Amino acid sequence: MSTNINQANVKTLGILGNGQLGQMLADSIAEQTDLSVNLYDLRAFDETSLQEFLASNDRISYETENIPTHIVAQMESVEAKIFPSLTALKTFQNRITEKNALRAAGISTAEFHAVNSLADIHDAIAHLGLPIIMKTTTEGYDGKGQFVLRQADDAQACWDEIGNRELIAEAFVPFIREISVIGCRGKNGDIKVWPMTENIHHEGILRYSLYPAQGFSAEKQAIAERYIEQIATSLDYVGTITLELFEVEDNLIANEVAPRVHNSGHWSIEGAITSQFRNHMLAVTGQNITSTDSRFPAAAMINVISDEGPTAAAQGMAETYVHSYGKEARPARKLGHVTITAKNSAERNQKISQLEGLIPNGVWKK
Repeated sequence: MSTNINQANVKTLGILGNGQLGQMLADSIAEQTDLSVNLYDLRAFDETSLQEFLASNDRISYETENIPTHIVAQMESVEAKIFPSLTALKTFQNRITEKNALRAAGISTAEFHAVNSLADIHDAIAHLGLPIIMKTTTEGYDGKGQFVLRQADDAQACWDEIGNRELIAEAFVPFIREISVIGCRGKNGDIKVWPMTENIHHEGILRYSLYPAQGFSAEKQAIAERYIEQIATSLDYVGTITLELFEVEDNLIANEVAPRVHNSGHWSIEGAITSQFRNHMLAVTGQNITSTDSRFPAAAMINVISDEGPTAAAQGMAETYVHSYGKEARPARKLGHVTITAKNSAERNQKISQLEGLIPNGVWKK
């Protein structure tokens, strides 16, 4: 367990959001019976209930950065007890302020250009070349709010599809693969980092994450760890933070930041000494964070998308854990995840091959 720093005064912790991340945060610290964790359904917002929630909890955290601006405005009245801070939340709610914060912290990013009109798209093409990844600056996840602009003639189609609002144009990065680094920073400035995972996406949605990332060099591991420390320290961040990275030949390029626990770190529930969820809860309640080391030589996390039926193949499989979020099935919706732990990468991959029903054809890289 952990040593308290100043948790004595924290009896109640409120989490804005009651989805699977909020529930896993609450579950991660369920044995601390002196701490009550309360989840707030952002979809059922009304001003009175929100103010009562904010006032009645000793600390406030959140499961998502996509909190509507009218709710963020009300959070300012209790800013001192919000962790991660409102400054961090606002910074990472907007992809332009996010990119500027990363660069200010000394972290490499793709070249980018702010877009507020169709004419700005043509300016971005002139500055960045093609192809360009166009994104809405706020909201958007799992591939939503994005448009890959491959030729100038598609500028109008891009503006019609995701425009008429602020966008960001990002230069295309010819990456080798996608990596995520997840760290946690305590109130005392202590930072711990989980092992890197390689992430494989399909149609904009993370399908699976692998630890270890095969062939990921010690030099690049050091860069990733330095990056997460630099961005967390620059914002005096408290809690778990995720940095999605593009691996290129001789460097890592920051893609996006999630000021929260992250899908690619779900393997840590069973696979790490301390999960990303537990350390977040320890940090935001003023307790010492603990070891992020892996408990196994290899692990994987496979998302369950659209249909939970294929998880039947995982039932009874050794060192394999099925998590269901209790959601109604619909296309492209994350319904749960499966975690695999193994004594080596070969065993991990053999187990994944038995669960190929969870992965679209051609996406599993055997």
